[in-house]
This record gives sequence, C-alpha cells and structure tokens, in this order.
Amino acid sequence: MNTALATVSAIGSRAEQVFPVRLAVEDALTRDAVAQAIADHPRLHLTDTAGPGEVLLAITTEVTDELLAVITGDAARPVLLVADRLGGRQLLRSLHAGVVSFLPRRSTDLVTITRALVTTAEGGSVLPPSAARLLVDHLRRIDHMLITTTGYGAAGLDAREVAVLRLVAQGAENADIARELRYSEHTIKRILKDLLSRHNLRNRAHAVAYALKIGAI
Repeated sequence: MNTALATVSAIGSRAEQVFPVRLAVEDALTRDAVAQAIADHPRLHLTDTAGPGEVLLAITTEVTDELLAVITGDAARPVLLVADRLGGRQLLRSLHAGVVSFLPRRSTDLVTITRALVTTAEGGSVLPPSAARLLVDHLRRIDHMLITTTGYGAAGLDAREVAVLRLVAQGAENADIARELRYSEHTIKRILKDLLSRHNLRNRAHAVAYALKIGAI
C-alpha cells in the first residue's frame, strides 16, 4: 500500500540519468528484494563503492547510533531512510546526519522506494505529511528562538521590518505606513534605511523583491 507523500521536486528538467544506489539494509531477505527492484529500474543501478551521484538507501526497523554514524560518514551524499518507530527526535537526528528523504517501512512498497530514490537522486525530497509537519514546527521553533535571542528571524528580518515591507509591497508611502503601524514617519525611514544597509539592498523595490524571495512576505 502506497503512503501519501509530500514530494518536493527538483527544479528544472534533467536528462534520463542513471543513478548509483548503495544499500545499508539489515536483513538479507529485504536486501535481495530491494536489490532486484533497483536492478529492474531503468534509472537506478546498485553499487558497492561511494561515488558521484550516489544515493544511500538505508532500511531498518530502528534508527540506531551505529546507523547514524554510517549515514553521517559522507554528508554530501543524499540518503533515503526507510524505517519503523521513528520518533520526532530520531527524525531530526536523521535529518541532521544527512537524510533528505524518509519513508515509513510498514506502509511502503518497492515501487514507492524506487520512485523516492529517483526523486532524491535528482535533488528532491520525499517525506510523509507527519514528518514534513514535524520539520516545519522545528524550523518555527528555531525561528522563534532566533527572534527571542537576537531580534531577527532565520530570514534576517524582524517582525517590524516584515510589517513595513508588506505595506511597501502594497504601494504605501512612508506616511501611510507610519499611520498604519502607529510609528512616526522618521521611524519608518530609519527602519527602511537600516534594512537596506544590512542586506545590501538598493532601494524599496529591491527590499520587497528580497522579502518575497526569502518568503518573509
């Protein structure tokens, strides 16, 4: 039975490249079945040695420190992890170790695994909705912590700057922004000046484009 997945596809078209896959599988029966599925796939082939373009497929019932050590061995290599009993903390540790795609083992079949391997090799990421939500919540906590300790979120903008840029994007002038946010016009000018200087932005339009690019507004 296929699992509902949140898939982030790589940007841009690619030629039909064949990707090498290395296995880290704990039982022989599963390894043989997966190896056959990879051998039958036109865009995948098995390898026993590390090399460019390689994807590591790790299949386990439980994520252990030993497995994470194997995954961490080459941070530049994308990893597809298929596992059971993966709690929030283990998922985050796995992502920090180099995992970019994750599938829950009990509800995943060989077709889903080979599709996820191709997506991962092409620069994408495959996550079930629960894992994607956990990651989003984790990033929000980090962003909140940064705002609390430094005054700036992960995007490098504080809440006041974001509010100002939203109004600038709507075409508001400084006086209008000041009235809307209940600041003086001088304060609005200072906020924009500091923002432009800190991020090396040319003007208001450039600042709005930057905020849109990083998803701040």
